[in-house]
Amino acid sequence: MSVDLPPEGAPPPDEPPAAPTWFPRPLWTAKLALQRFVLVLTGALVTILIFVQVVTRYFLGESIFGIEEAASFLAIWLYFIGGAYGAYERGHISASLVDLIVPGDRARQAIKTFTGALTVILCSWMTVWAISYFMLSLQRGPMSLELGIRMAWVHAAIPLGLILMTFYFAVELLEDVAKLRSEARR
Repeated sequence: MSVDLPPEGAPPPDEPPAAPTWFPRPLWTAKLALQRFVLVLTGALVTILIFVQVVTRYFLGESIFGIEEAASFLAIWLYFIGGAYGAYERGHISASLVDLIVPGDRARQAIKTFTGALTVILCSWMTVWAISYFMLSLQRGPMSLELGIRMAWVHAAIPLGLILMTFYFAVELLEDVAKLRSEARR
């Protein structure tokens, strides 16, 4: 079995993609910095809340009211913003056998482009559903049982994360289309 190396001048595979030339670089950088901040903050808070809950429950014999609900709500933000950041880094899981089965770079790139288009379509569809769900949550105003938090604050993570995922998948699709066109010109 051989290992394909990236072409000369290509960024290392572990390096996240650069900002597209058509997107304002300061906005791209700020968006990523905010995502990283939310990930670190929610990850740290979930860890602390769970640790405190374990200590108080098993060593002191008491539970702190609402701590599990707070950890769950923060975890939702962590999951959806983390999923979006994974889409940015192109770290989503793929079980593709295309590279092993399909001969030729052009055919593989065409399949990759088709898969990218399908991903954008499905993610867009889920985003529309998530926005509708969030709007319903805003209209009805449900509150959490223990902490009395408006659930719209929790539900906001879903459309926000999916909007970001759709955006990152669309950026990847545009790059794939450009690669496919450049391979067609050869």
